[in-house]
Amino acid sequence: MARSQTQSQYAPPLQRSWLRSMRDQSLTVDAFYRTVTNPQGAIGAVVFGGLIFVAIFADLLAPFGEAEQIRGARLLAPSGEYWFGTDDLSRDIFSRILFGLRISLYVSVAGVLGGGLVGTIVGFAAGYAGGWLEAILMRLVDTLLAFPFLLLGIAVLAILGTGTSQVALALGIANIPVFARIARAQLLTEKERDYVLAARCLGASPPRIIGRHIATNALPPLLVQAALAMAFAVIAEATLSFLGLGASPPTPTLGIILSDGRRWLFAGNWWFVLFPTLGLSLILLSLNFLADSVVEAIDPHRRHH
Repeated sequence: MARSQTQSQYAPPLQRSWLRSMRDQSLTVDAFYRTVTNPQGAIGAVVFGGLIFVAIFADLLAPFGEAEQIRGARLLAPSGEYWFGTDDLSRDIFSRILFGLRISLYVSVAGVLGGGLVGTIVGFAAGYAGGWLEAILMRLVDTLLAFPFLLLGIAVLAILGTGTSQVALALGIANIPVFARIARAQLLTEKERDYVLAARCLGASPPRIIGRHIATNALPPLLVQAALAMAFAVIAEATLSFLGLGASPPTPTLGIILSDGRRWLFAGNWWFVLFPTLGLSLILLSLNFLADSVVEAIDPHRRHH
């Protein structure tokens, strides 16, 4: 009995010391802890996580199919049966928004992850190698960076054609230069630190030094950029779909639903535009909350308080 009481008495300090040790050893762990314990970051994580959950399980949560037409339900206002009303083709807008969230988030996440991964690898390789390789890689990055984000996406779609996968690829290409710049700047800062020099003296290979040591401490700024890029990607996907360059109807995305509803906005069918706009706003607000929280978490003036 006394032994169990002693163990329970000392368990919390041991857990706290272990967590503190992990935070002291890794900037990424410390940034993650500070982000999720920040009320703003917690709200952003919960809301964005909830949207992802809804998007994944849209088949179970949606009362109707994504393109299912309901007899006699054309342009009905929101009600207990049709929560977000119906559109001009007698389809349930609530169901279409759930399925639209899935596609919009898939395209945005795939574009940011793909572009972020390629850009980070390019930036790390350029910064660590230096010389002619750095010059070639960064001139290519500068070429991509010369085009505005949305214009570059439209140019890629003009070559590849329209579609969900093409939009994800276009967003990925448009995200490469920004991540490459940030990754290179972080590597140039970290590679002269003592822990990197020690790893070199011990004979660690460049990929191991970058992957095991430098990447861990260079990750927080890249996470900030990922959150911001996700917000831009969501807007870009909605814009491209609105312009008819994304998924083809009747496949729903938030941009397509908004494009369909613009014709009916001034006819008194306000719900057609309001609810997909609110969906976009929730995504953007949650991502901005997360980005702001990560910025605060990696601020060196706050880390020691």
